[in-house]
Parts: sequence; C-alpha cells; structure tokens
Amino acid sequence: MQARLLRILIILAGVMGADGVILAAASAHQGDAARLAPASSMLLFHAAAVLAVVALAERGIIDARIGIASGLGFV
Repeated sequence: MQARLLRILIILAGVMGADGVILAAASAHQGDAARLAPASSMLLFHAAAVLAVVALAERGIIDARIGIASGLGFV
C-alpha cells in the first residue's frame, strides 16, 4: 500500500511540475499575466519537495508514513 501511495505522489509531483512550467510560460509570454509567476514558482518548489520526500522515504531515511503524510501536505 505504501509503494502505491509513493507512486501516486510521484505522479502528482509530475503534474505539479508540468503545471508550474505552463504557468511560467504564460507569465513570460502574456502581458497581463505577471501574477502567475509566484504560482508557478510555488508549484515547481512543491513538486521538488514531494520528490525529495519520496526519495527519502523509499531509502528508509525517514519513516514512510511520515513521508507520505508530508508529501500529501505538499500536494
């Protein structure tokens, strides 16, 4: 069950990263969309944090339950 949740977190991190890139591109190329830059940064940083938590949980550095809980909190 924990491996399934970790895989779901990886998929969600990928979606968050892709959405962050889309918002960054929209912010850069549209004149009135400058307020999208903070949202894109937040999505990109949280996606990286989720991937870091999953990597630590898979290697046993942190408890898997705590990793899953914090990963879901980042999402």
